[in-house]
Amino acid sequence: MALAPSPIHLKGTTLEGGGQLLRVALGLSALTKKPISITSIRGKRHGGGGLKAQHLTSVQWLSQASNAQTSGAQLKSKELTFTPSTLRAPKLESQAPIQISQTTPGSVNLVLQAILPYILFSGHPSPIPVTISGGTNVSNSPSVEYITQVLMPMLQLIGIPSIETQLHSRGWSHGTTTLGSVTYTITPLKTTLPAFQLVNRGGITRITATILAPHATELEFRSELAAMFERLQSSDLFGTQLSDIEITFQDSQHDKRFYLLLVATTSTGVKLGCDWLYDRRVQPNMIPTMVKKVSDDLLAEIQHGGCVDEHLRDQLVVFQALAQGRSKVWGGRTHNGLVDMSLHAQTAKWVAEEMLGVRFDDEGGCTGVGFCHDEKGDSVHVDEHKDEDELVGKMEELDVSTLRKSSRLI
Repeated sequence: MALAPSPIHLKGTTLEGGGQLLRVALGLSALTKKPISITSIRGKRHGGGGLKAQHLTSVQWLSQASNAQTSGAQLKSKELTFTPSTLRAPKLESQAPIQISQTTPGSVNLVLQAILPYILFSGHPSPIPVTISGGTNVSNSPSVEYITQVLMPMLQLIGIPSIETQLHSRGWSHGTTTLGSVTYTITPLKTTLPAFQLVNRGGITRITATILAPHATELEFRSELAAMFERLQSSDLFGTQLSDIEITFQDSQHDKRFYLLLVATTSTGVKLGCDWLYDRRVQPNMIPTMVKKVSDDLLAEIQHGGCVDEHLRDQLVVFQALAQGRSKVWGGRTHNGLVDMSLHAQTAKWVAEEMLGVRFDDEGGCTGVGFCHDEKGDSVHVDEHKDEDELVGKMEELDVSTLRKSSRLI
């Protein structure tokens, strides 16, 4: 009888040292059936680190989905061993929606980040509704607006089937703490994910603003944004390409809940997003402060010419590593050189390299393992023995428009 493989050890204080490492590692472990051992979990976080409720939620669901044995899966645990069964994992039920409930406003979308690769690459034949309760607008995590307006369109752009989103109710960490609920209907891939090239951004053609704030602040927000957009249109940065501007306002129903998201859309379909869930003391000049900060952040993203914003770049790392062939995500360039990956992106990259043996170059390129499931439901890597130079030559010929066509075929 063959001995079980030793767990891949990951030190939780590496790079970003927070929940990103845990989420990426769990998802890849559940998919590839490679056991992992994580020590010093979230070791760079204040309060001692360890598993919080939202992290434990991801551990428990992925453990059940992959029939994994776990050790240390409890609140505040700083060590975790996760050992998926090497036998065929239980199939996801097509008729029963997945329900993931949290009793705190832990981020719905960070739970989604942990489980999404597993569901997308599960080989399941039909769409799967996934309802997650918790926080939809909470500090230090992507909002449901960012997910629906930036992440989901960009995933479709790289070849992933469209993911439908239904917001049932909002969950906030600001003001009165509330729990919300979102259903994501996810269609798993039918084949391997083709390599993708996000290298041609194109010009900015549209900017949208989404505001969640007390009703009484709507006119001031609209006035500040209108003045900001007028300055943008008169600048040399956009020329005549920026022809579409839209502002959406929704009452946040609490005088301490303020959120602003700006999204730029390009001629090739790329989405760049910047946002701020206001986390300071409410004061008279806060609205101009919010508009200036978020617009300055978006301008910085636009000026460096990259095809992804800082927060999206780390979320595409896993898909580069799992795709078939060499994918490239252009992060942009400033007068000082290439735009550096964020700590979150560097962490995701490090975990993927440790677990899958892939390598990322300085310009955002990576030859993925070509992950898929065979007809028996077992995981296989179809690209492990292909010649990388041949793949590079073929994939460099693709552009974003080609990828948009391939995404409609999946």
